[in-house]
Amino acid sequence: MIERMPHPDGRVKAMRLTRKGRRVLDVARPLWAHAQDKVLGELGTSAWNDAQRRLARLLHVAVEKRRLRRDRMRKPVRA
Repeated sequence: MIERMPHPDGRVKAMRLTRKGRRVLDVARPLWAHAQDKVLGELGTSAWNDAQRRLARLLHVAVEKRRLRRDRMRKPVRA
């Protein structure tokens, strides 16, 4: 459903959807939209916005924690 494609920078792993992948995505999008509408209807706009805000904050914390850990591992140990 996805395939590698050439990229001038060999470090880049470029991908693209195959025809089958495009068809599956075309079927999935309206189903996903329906599911989102249903959740939004159940939660209400305020709760939905609050959930999105909290999830964005959680993602930010996780990314920052990973960056700090990676930075610590790169620093040479002082004797």
